[in-house]
Amino acid sequence: MTHFNTILSQGETESVISKSRFIGLACHVESEADVERVLAQTRKAYYKATHVCSAYILATEPERQKASDDGEPSGTAGKPILDAIARRGLKNVLVLVVRYFGGVKLGAGGLIRAYAGAASQVLNSVPTVRRQWCDILRITIDYAQYDGLRQKLSDRHQPHYQPVQERFSDTVSLDFEIPTEENDAFLAFITEATNDRYHWQKGAPKWVYVLADPA
Repeated sequence: MTHFNTILSQGETESVISKSRFIGLACHVESEADVERVLAQTRKAYYKATHVCSAYILATEPERQKASDDGEPSGTAGKPILDAIARRGLKNVLVLVVRYFGGVKLGAGGLIRAYAGAASQVLNSVPTVRRQWCDILRITIDYAQYDGLRQKLSDRHQPHYQPVQERFSDTVSLDFEIPTEENDAFLAFITEATNDRYHWQKGAPKWVYVLADPA
């Protein structure tokens, strides 16, 4: 897996349906240990709640996911929450929906709509980011090529490559975080922009977070 979408900020929303309060919570998690920690904190914070239903998807190999109805009729809470996460293609995300029962029963269909709606509402409230596996490519050029390359990089008609670090000594070195599958296209761009007057090195790859394009 070279990339996936996730969230990094926490979200919280609330709605009232037939006198029941539904509080949607969403956060980033990296492991099942993270999930258990957040669940424990949430149950403690909302100890008077009737139900704390949840679902998560982890970007593991193989992928792990789990849903909990927490006492609601089977399939009416956890699965709708899980479906809301999966429908957005999100991973490493935990969504919880806290319910305070208001005295009016919603029925199976009503519960499904309520939990799905609460999960969708809270996921819509936080920005989606892409976790992208990138190579660190260092481009070294002479000062004579620097201004021309910077101009090419700022051209809105060109690919949006921007250095994350620049170093100036006898030559100029620019570090770029490039998605692994885009290395060839990036180097072709650099070759054209510098008239093939550059040197490059590849550093250790790493995960990089970038704002995801809206669906």
